[in-house]
This record gives sequence, C-alpha cells and structure tokens, in this order.
Amino acid sequence: MTAPALTIRSGQGDYPVHLATGVDAVAAALVATDAVVVIDARVRALHGEALAPLLNRLPVLAIDATEDSKTLAGAERIAMHLLAAKATKRTMLIVIGGGITQDVSSFAAHCWHRGMPWTFVPTTLLAMADSCIGAKTAINLGGHKNQLGFFQSPTAVHIATDFTRTLDAGDIASGWGEILKLSLTHPQPFVHDVMAAVARDGFRTAELPAFIRASLSAKQRVIEIDEYEGDLRRILNYGHTFGHALEGLSQFAVPHGTAVAWGLDCANTIAVRRSLLSQSVAQEIGAFVSAQFPINLGKWPTADALVSAARRDKKSRDGVIAMALLHAPGDLRVVPIPIDDRLIGDLEAHLDATAGRSR
Repeated sequence: MTAPALTIRSGQGDYPVHLATGVDAVAAALVATDAVVVIDARVRALHGEALAPLLNRLPVLAIDATEDSKTLAGAERIAMHLLAAKATKRTMLIVIGGGITQDVSSFAAHCWHRGMPWTFVPTTLLAMADSCIGAKTAINLGGHKNQLGFFQSPTAVHIATDFTRTLDAGDIASGWGEILKLSLTHPQPFVHDVMAAVARDGFRTAELPAFIRASLSAKQRVIEIDEYEGDLRRILNYGHTFGHALEGLSQFAVPHGTAVAWGLDCANTIAVRRSLLSQSVAQEIGAFVSAQFPINLGKWPTADALVSAARRDKKSRDGVIAMALLHAPGDLRVVPIPIDDRLIGDLEAHLDATAGRSR
C-alpha cells in the first residue's frame, strides 16, 4: 500500500517523499543502474531477502550504525567504497538505514566529486518521521556530536513502514521523541493526539503511519520557509540543547530521540521558571515524558556538566545559548539564555524533579 507522496521544496532541487508499507515495494522502486549502496549491516541481515533485487545487482557496503561510524574515518570508508566501485559524479548513492547511516553517507556524498546524488531509504522511526527531510548532514569530531556537516538534499526519500516491525523498543521510543517534538511545533499542534494514541495503544499503534506523515508535514512547513536555519528553522532545535548534552555525557547510552524528549521537558522547566510557559502545560508534557521515555543511568550528569557540554553546542555563542522554548503548544520561539548561575539553578531543579527519580 502506498500513500500520496510529499514533495519537499528545496533550493538544491525539490524531492519527493514516497510513503509505502512494504520493504519489497521500496526495493522495486529503486531502479537506477549506475548506483552504489551503503546499508546498515543489521538492516541487511534482517531485510536482505526483501531487498535482494536491489542488493544483488549493485556494489554494496554494509556498515555498523554506531557513533564510531559517524566520523571522518567512517566517511573515508564510504569514499573508498565509491572509489572501488568507480563511482562518478553522476552515480547515485542509495543509502539504507537510520540517522547515523544517513549522516555519514550523505556527508561522503557531498564530498565525492564535490557532490553526487543520493537517495535515502530510512529504516528507523526517527529517520522516517524527522531526519529524512531537511538536508542536514553531520558527523562527530573528537567525541562531540555533529561538529562537521553540510546541507545536502536527497533526490528522493522512500519510506517503508514495515522496517519498524524489526526495531527494538528503544529505537521505537527514540523515534517517538522526535514525533513528540514535531507535534508541538506545528501551529495546529497534534500533541494531544500523540499522547492519547500512545497511552491507548503504546508506541506500536496502528496510527503510526499517520503520525509519520503529520510529523514530516510539520517539519516541511518550517524547512521550506528557512532551509538553511537562518531563523525559523531554529525552533526545530527544541529539546536538542540539553538533549544533545545528555546524549554525549552518557556516551550515547541514551538514544537521540529519548534524549530529545528529556531535553524538551528540560527546556519546558526553563520556560516555566522564566514565566514563558504555563506550569500546567509543562506538567502535562512532563508526565508523558516521564511515563513513556524512562532513562536509567547509573550516574546522572550534574547541571555544571550539562552546561559545559552545551557551551560547545553550535547554538552557543559569547556566553549565551539560543534556545527554542515553548510558549504554548504550537508556539515555539528562540530565546537567548545566558549561561549563568540562573541557568545552573534551572537545570538543578529539573534534575531534582526528573532525573532524580532514577538516581
């Protein structure tokens, strides 16, 4: 079954997002002959039979989808694969995997002959509902997340929701973290629909395809106005400032989307303590995050450690963090937050109220 495609307008060339159910349908749609494949090794093991018509006729590189692969060394490995396959500037790079595979592969695609076309088949919920559009590519450097990157739009995105059947509970939850964020981003927020569906059915609700499409539509509205993050697109960083900090300080033990859910709850605490957001809204979202995105760490980072990590964030400059803060569902604004004792106090309050429960 295939739903109508979304078309994302981009300064680098518009591209379609095809939404289907079956993995075999996606494999059949990828007909390029001058093409090279990079695939998550686990996805190949799980879905190799359905993808066989594609994988059996093209050069394939399988990579481990770990943060260690999302580095300059990982990009070099892909470039060497392209070299061995005699890829040219016109060769299509077909990328099959989640956000890590997407990031390092699209980074390599941008560098290969100063830019080669690439097509994306997202296999994680996080990639399907969020990262597959927007053209961001980034790799880690020196243990810090997303320090090097470009904007590199795909030529097409092919989503097969059947990939989610083999995702573990942590990966499913991670994807829902970004869905939650995007449900609060759209001017017509659908956060209550998200919370009701998950409370009723769990993360594997039959409504998942509809929420994937709704999330992409919410992000589409933003990136088509501000593709290169000059202004409006910065609201999509909601939850990421301290979510990224927690992710890195936990040595990536906390998955990205789960860290974002915790991070947006943290941002809501900051907004409430600065009289920007009503406490009732923050409490409702916070209760949902606590119930659905539990984080169990042997030792939680301190407020000082979170702030130190945030200082290295691209959104931090001259002792100020440009934070996307919720004023009401559907109303996100970027607010300059000084890195000072007040911020430390905000974080300590949030850690005491949330992380402290699992200490």
